[in-house]
Amino acid sequence: MLREFMRNAWILVLAACTAASAGQSFFAQGNQFYDQGNFLEAIKYYRAAIKEGELEPFAWFNLGNSLVQLGKNNLAVVAYRRSTELNPTFVRPWTLLGDLYYTNGNMGLAIAAYTRARGLGDNSEHLHYALAECYRQLHELTMAEREYEFVLKSNQDRLDCWFALAEIQENLQDYPQAVRVLKQAIQLTPSAGADVYFYLAYLQLQQDSVKPAIAAMEDGLLLNPGNLTARRHLASLYQVQGSPWMSLFTLEQGLSKKGNVDDRDLEVDLGQIYFEQKRYSEALDHFIRAWKLGSAQGRIGGENVGNAWFNMGDTVQAKVAYKRVRMKE
Repeated sequence: MLREFMRNAWILVLAACTAASAGQSFFAQGNQFYDQGNFLEAIKYYRAAIKEGELEPFAWFNLGNSLVQLGKNNLAVVAYRRSTELNPTFVRPWTLLGDLYYTNGNMGLAIAAYTRARGLGDNSEHLHYALAECYRQLHELTMAEREYEFVLKSNQDRLDCWFALAEIQENLQDYPQAVRVLKQAIQLTPSAGADVYFYLAYLQLQQDSVKPAIAAMEDGLLLNPGNLTARRHLASLYQVQGSPWMSLFTLEQGLSKKGNVDDRDLEVDLGQIYFEQKRYSEALDHFIRAWKLGSAQGRIGGENVGNAWFNMGDTVQAKVAYKRVRMKE
C-alpha cells in the first residue's frame, strides 16, 4: 500500500509544479519530457534549469522525481535533500525522502523526514500510515497504534490498518483485544471481506473458543465459498465439536459438479470421515474420486478400505476395493 502510493505521488506533485512553472523554458521543457515518460531527457533540462537558477528548489525536486522513475533512489535522495536546503518549507520533498528511506529500510531517517513533513503541514493519511509502518518495524508498538488509529479516524475503510492493529495485539498475545479490533472493523468497514472473518476465527481458536471460531469461518465462507483451505478447516472444527454430519455437509458444499483437481483434498477428507464411521462403501467412492484426480492419499485411502474389509473377513469386498484402486474406477 505504501509503495503504491509512492508511485503515484511523484506524478501528482510534478503536475502541480508544471502548472506553477508555465513559461519557464528549461523547467517547462523538463516537465514536458517527464509527462512523456522520457525521464533521461527530463533530467537534462532540470539540470539546465538548476544551472540557470531557474526555480531551483523545484528543479531539484523534479530532478529527484525523474531519478526515482529510473530507479536511481540514492541520487534522488541527494536531489530531494538539496531541494529542502534551498527551500526548507517545501513539504513534498520531505515526505518523499521519508518514502525513499522507508524503501531502503532506514526507519530512523524515514521517521525524521516524515516528522519534518508533518511539522510543515503534511497531515495526510499516507504520512500517518507510513509513520505507523516505520514505528511497527522498530517495534515501537504504542506509537504505531497511535498512527494507525489516526488514519482510521478519517478513513475507517482502511483494512490494512485494522489488520495491523489486530496483528500488534496478537504479537502481544492479547487475543481478546485482537478479537475486539476485528469485530470493530467488521462493524465499521463496509469492505470487510472473508479474510477478516478467517483471521477472526484464527484468533478465537487461540483462546480455545471453538464455537465462535466456527461462526466466523461460516461467515467467511459465505463471502468466499471457493476458499477450500478454509472449508477444510471448518470441517475439521465440526469434527472437533463432535458434528461429523456438519463436516460432511461442509465438504460436500465445496465440491464442484465437474470434479476439478482442486476437489481432491475435499474428496480425501470426505473419505476419511466415512472411513472413521465404518461406512466403507461411501469412503471408497470418495477415495477413488480423489485418486482419479491425482491424489496419492486417495489411493492409500482406497487400499485402507480394502484392508479393513479383509480384516473383517469380507475378502470379496476387499478384492473389489483393491481392483478399483488398481483400475482407478
